[in-house]
Amino acid sequence: MAFEYHWWDLEDSKFKGVLYNAIGNFWLYEHPYETWDDFENDLPHMAFTHLVYTRFETLERLFVDLRVVGQMLGAVEVPVKSIEMNINRYDWLKSALDLKLLRFSSIRDVSFLFVNEVLVLKIEEKKVTQKSLKKAIGKARPDLMVILEELCEAGTEIRNERNIRTHVGIADLGTEDDQMFKNMSWGEAAGGKLVSYEIEEIYCDAAQRIYERLVEETDNLVRLVIRLADALILDFEQNYQEKYSSRNNIEQ
Repeated sequence: MAFEYHWWDLEDSKFKGVLYNAIGNFWLYEHPYETWDDFENDLPHMAFTHLVYTRFETLERLFVDLRVVGQMLGAVEVPVKSIEMNINRYDWLKSALDLKLLRFSSIRDVSFLFVNEVLVLKIEEKKVTQKSLKKAIGKARPDLMVILEELCEAGTEIRNERNIRTHVGIADLGTEDDQMFKNMSWGEAAGGKLVSYEIEEIYCDAAQRIYERLVEETDNLVRLVIRLADALILDFEQNYQEKYSSRNNIEQ
């Protein structure tokens, strides 16, 4: 198997630099606010920045958390030793796939929430969808909708696979016969001697396919999310300035 650790994050996003510059050293200082309302009323621009930062950091964390999937697939010793019961090849591979499907599929939804926050659309969180965003900004920002549509298209197959796994309980590991692979994995972990079944080769082939697909799909998604974030720079700066100005107007 050939694996490489991929440093997936949003470090190449220009938006990240703008956001971190805006938030500055604010969190290094003590402040007197005991409630969110007090904070937002007194410093609306910083409250806005904090909310956007939270969404952006969550979005980036999902990419960072995908790194461990490659690490799991590249584990040197499988079955994986445990003080409770060793984790067999089938369960280890299935767990890596489950983790990938969950974290990858979440990126689309968190991207929607990020857009909602930056543009201050105030759509209720559970109602933030591609459809609701299109209704709110479609005509005014067709450029954003193009990126969002590409982002949704990029993850369609994985979300469908995630839904099947979640609601039907089926996990396709990509071996010729997953049930046979499962049975043999349990036998191997229990100390059985396998005859005429190349379990290590089958495992390595399945792990390699999952890994290659993970890398291709995540690389593409990183590029799309960075495009989306950078397309929102001017919107973020404008809303920040408007909230900063409203604070100054109140003080005057």
